[in-house]
Amino acid sequence: MNDNFANFERYTKIHTVRDLIDNSAETFGEKTFIKYMDGEEIVEKSFNTLRENSLALCRYIRSVCPTRMHIAIIGKTTYEYISVITGTLISGNVFVPFAPNTSVEEAVELFESGDIEALFYENDYEDRAKKIADEYGKLKVLVNMGNSDWFANIYEKYGNDSEYASLSEIELNPEDCATIIYTSGTTGKRKGVMLSSANLIANITYTEFEQGDEVLLSILPMHHIFCFTSDYFKSLLEGFTVCLNGDMSNIAKNLTIFQPTTIRMVPMIAETLIRKVNLLHKKFPQLTPREAAEKVFGKNISWLAVGGAYVAPSLIDEYEKHGIILRQGYGMSETSPKITTGDNSNKHKYSSGKIMKSIFDVRIVDGEIQVKGKSVMMGYYKMPEETASAFTRDGYLRTGDLGRFSKDGEHLYVTGRIKNLIILSNGENISPEELEKKFADEKVIKEIVVYADDDRIIAEVYPDLEYAKAIGIEDIKKYLKGKVREANEGEKPEREITKLILREIPFTKTTTGKIKRGSVTF
Repeated sequence: MNDNFANFERYTKIHTVRDLIDNSAETFGEKTFIKYMDGEEIVEKSFNTLRENSLALCRYIRSVCPTRMHIAIIGKTTYEYISVITGTLISGNVFVPFAPNTSVEEAVELFESGDIEALFYENDYEDRAKKIADEYGKLKVLVNMGNSDWFANIYEKYGNDSEYASLSEIELNPEDCATIIYTSGTTGKRKGVMLSSANLIANITYTEFEQGDEVLLSILPMHHIFCFTSDYFKSLLEGFTVCLNGDMSNIAKNLTIFQPTTIRMVPMIAETLIRKVNLLHKKFPQLTPREAAEKVFGKNISWLAVGGAYVAPSLIDEYEKHGIILRQGYGMSETSPKITTGDNSNKHKYSSGKIMKSIFDVRIVDGEIQVKGKSVMMGYYKMPEETASAFTRDGYLRTGDLGRFSKDGEHLYVTGRIKNLIILSNGENISPEELEKKFADEKVIKEIVVYADDDRIIAEVYPDLEYAKAIGIEDIKKYLKGKVREANEGEKPEREITKLILREIPFTKTTTGKIKRGSVTF
């Protein structure tokens, strides 16, 4: 029996997160699943240990939450956070994650809309958690996850041989809501995306891209669906080792310590890291491109998966020059999240990824990407009208993204967002993302947003002053005006950028690095 067929057979037995954690422990046992730093010490947790600890958390949660609840979790990515995620999901409760920087005001509003009854939070959030509890007034359970002694006690008190052992024996329905993920609200009201266990499991059991035995450095926030489905659940399924990065400031140190083979990230981080490689290479020209890359990424780095924003072809080429494959994937919270996956072949390497046809039927109607399949959400929590408008009459999810297929129909190219379209008074539709992509290779530009004001196309830019100075540019505005003229060449007059604005501060962003276009003054 070949490995691919064996994996496919194993996939068919997994329907819930409980199935996932049981199967992974049975398959990989004492192999290291999670690694993280505790001071100067590397701590390792096996697949078996994660299962035991998650079951203990499940029993504890069921003992304090006797009825099905919506449980909020606020914190940074730690081993304890991960065990709480799994414990919540296998207890039959609903996991609702929030970013560590969520304000009290926003939390109270979202707790109200999400019917939150329990809150697990990290130590740094304690003051805000108490204020939320006072102002919201509906929390039945409040747990500080910052105490490692507390977890050790829970793992022991609610262990496999404890009086609570039977609490983990619960029948789970794969079609029940397992998690509610609130969208980032880049341009409007945040919506709670309801995903079932069936949705989550389907999104990791695709067969389009086979990987070897990976060591992954997990750097994205675990409250984001891309991280906890792809970094955590996919690695649990495939037997990968996941190294937890913690704070973003730890990346350089942890790359050296853990020597990963792969990382999932957003383009902004990929750009920052390759800039570091190039500066190092400039300082030590005797290094080969690969040697310079290894000084930053470690000796084992093989490939990077990038999503969440446009990836410039030049960035892909730059990484390739350093012996690292960089590929883009595409998806959204509403699809659990991936619609395409990075394909490490050279075919369509600049695309937005290979379509996961084992999960989705993807079509393009009037330029919009629409999808139907096993990973598509149940709907928006308590928003029936928004849910109805998100789907076509024949059941396809409207992604709101513009795109096109590759000629062979295997890959997808995302070209912009429908709601960002600039519609001029003459009826001309302009995708601002297409104009922004013209500047993707311009290193003097850190961030750019294109929009319209009274039928004039404006480019607002946050420049990289340090880079401009390093290459001898004294008049940045004059330099960038020249780049705008180049971008306008060959365009129809109404599509030309007619005004350039320089910003002194970066654009406001979501926790995953996406620019909040709604925060730009139009």
